[in-house]
Amino acid sequence: MKKFRFVTLLLLMSLVLSLFASAAPKPFTEEMLPTAPPAPMELNYPNDLAIEAEAYALVELKSNAILYSKELDAQRYPASLTKIMTCMLAIQYGDLTDVLTVTPTALDGLSIYGSTAGLVVEEQLALEDLLYCIMLSSANEGCNIIAEYISGDIATFVELMNRTAKALGMNSTQFANTHGLHDEAHYTTVRDLITLSRWAWENETFRRFATATSYTVPATNKSDARTLHTTNYLVSTDVNSRYYYANASGIKTGFTTPAGGCLISTATEGDAEYLSILMGCESAKNATDKRFSETRRLFRHALETYSFVQILTDSTMLAQPEVKNAQGRGDVVVHAKENRRILLPHDYATEDIVIKLRYNEELTAPLKKGQVIGTAIVEYKGIALAESDLVTLTAVEAQNRTPDQGAEEEPGEENPSLVSRLFSRLWRVIRIPLFLIGGLALLYYIALCILSYIRRKRRAKLRRQRRQRIRRHDA
Repeated sequence: MKKFRFVTLLLLMSLVLSLFASAAPKPFTEEMLPTAPPAPMELNYPNDLAIEAEAYALVELKSNAILYSKELDAQRYPASLTKIMTCMLAIQYGDLTDVLTVTPTALDGLSIYGSTAGLVVEEQLALEDLLYCIMLSSANEGCNIIAEYISGDIATFVELMNRTAKALGMNSTQFANTHGLHDEAHYTTVRDLITLSRWAWENETFRRFATATSYTVPATNKSDARTLHTTNYLVSTDVNSRYYYANASGIKTGFTTPAGGCLISTATEGDAEYLSILMGCESAKNATDKRFSETRRLFRHALETYSFVQILTDSTMLAQPEVKNAQGRGDVVVHAKENRRILLPHDYATEDIVIKLRYNEELTAPLKKGQVIGTAIVEYKGIALAESDLVTLTAVEAQNRTPDQGAEEEPGEENPSLVSRLFSRLWRVIRIPLFLIGGLALLYYIALCILSYIRRKRRAKLRRQRRQRIRRHDA
């Protein structure tokens, strides 16, 4: 009986420990910090859109190019765009199935006018449900709950936000809180938000939360089930159908009085995928919300103005440069190693496109087929938009060396190239007779082996016959 009680106690302890272990986030390590992505190209094509925002950018994600921008590096308050970073860190360090408890400190100091999901002290819900709360309802309290779960306290989590921002190369960003409520020390730039958005958008789990338009949070110990609706009216008609744009998807809205209206969204237009970031828009009630109307204008303008054009192909000759010391023809055909498309205005002029070839060094034989010898760079109106390795179409053999071409001789040797040529000629003369002699010798050897085998068989037969005669005589 005592043994049974002991085993039961061990099982209970294991269950409790497993529950505690499952609620623990992943420990921070330097290796978990992201790396900075490549900086986008700044095309800044001329336009007469007059977008009504204090700062903005339109980016084509596949080509990593900024088509239009205004005040890219001006420091501005991000409002709830901050929650993109909070959501990403929760995904990176947390477990979506972990159940979190609302603490008094998570609700402390929040504005009564700020966005909320109505969470109360001691309420318990899964991390996954909390992420829907912050990305759909922009719940400020949810961000603090996540911060305490990931880092133990809010201040330590904010430090993690800033370390992650620096690792991404967001050098003009400083976070002072987890949610984006106004703080003079809490700021970023459109350029840094491009970096943050691209990093987050590449994460499939983040996309699930950022593109949701509604979600029902299951009943908790403190609340019945509640249905959340997105605050991004560009992607949903559930609350407001005035701004809906079918091609748009995600990502996050934001608003405070000092920050103005903010919106980060994406749209797929044909082969292109656009990212729009607007900050400092008018967002007054009972009037047009410029966040949505101006973002929609940007997306529609991009659809009407730009498309991808194939400029480099791996089967088209780009040049036929001279090759020194080549055997036979003294040049070689070169082409791009990869196909390349670039985003251009529909009415682009062919003469505005220039393909520049840069060779790594002077071309000298021998060259292999497909050898990388330089770079092909595509420019539109002086702006580099794409590049590819430059490779040879065929191999190029080198000329035979002669003494007067500068071949150096080793000390003590007498004209090794001449000796080599004499030996080569002698070998061409004697190789056929040598092969004939060798063949005849091989045939002679084979014939001797066959004769020897026949003699052995004949002797063996004679011995058998002699033994048989002796047996008959004795009998």
